[in-house]
Amino acid sequence: MSMNVALSDYKEGKLQKSTLYKIPESMTVPFEEIHANGKEVVNLNYQLQESQYGIYANEYKNPCISKQGCKKADVLACVVDDKRKEIKSLVFDVKSNISSFSNDLTKENAALTAIKEIRDFIDQIHAALLHKKSFMLYYLDEGFQEQEKVAIATKNFECEKFLAVADFLESIFKESSIELPPLVKLKMQTILKPYIGEIEKIRNFADKMLIINEKPYPLMVIILEKSSESVYSATVTINI
Repeated sequence: MSMNVALSDYKEGKLQKSTLYKIPESMTVPFEEIHANGKEVVNLNYQLQESQYGIYANEYKNPCISKQGCKKADVLACVVDDKRKEIKSLVFDVKSNISSFSNDLTKENAALTAIKEIRDFIDQIHAALLHKKSFMLYYLDEGFQEQEKVAIATKNFECEKFLAVADFLESIFKESSIELPPLVKLKMQTILKPYIGEIEKIRNFADKMLIINEKPYPLMVIILEKSSESVYSATVTINI
């Protein structure tokens, strides 16, 4: 776990990817996702007490896993309490606007876009939880108790739109499905057939719940607010 870092590097977000950093004191560590037309910023406000320290990593993965094709979530943040032997961990990924797909699910691959976005997000969180276990095992072996949280940071999260995707995916394969021209319906069935098994995942996602290896994870939604013309940001408190 890296410690040879100036405090200014933490506070300015000058940290390498896939590296575990120990947060020695209360501070705010910014995570930034930069795009051609702007950026999203999640400020991690570590609030540490005596006998506590933080852990931070950007796109952390198990060092033994090949980088090629390896899924990762954007951020892993933890607080470790050595005295009480407790750990609180948060894994989250930034999706600029996961609700941005069209309301007309028959157009512009809207349904397919939504399904893939949700599926890929869940896969990233699942992978991040596995990567986290690679070092968390040592804490658990020493008797620490861990409280896990997962989250998504996004500009908009419309539950009803995700439910509509699940309903659409389910109905498109029924005899008495929504009324569509035959050729349109056939095209949609061909495109969406590989994703029939995603219906329950999408419904759970709409209810802010992920089921990973039969374990339920309540989904924390971090809403990014506009803070300047090209920047959307949010602040998350990291503490026990």
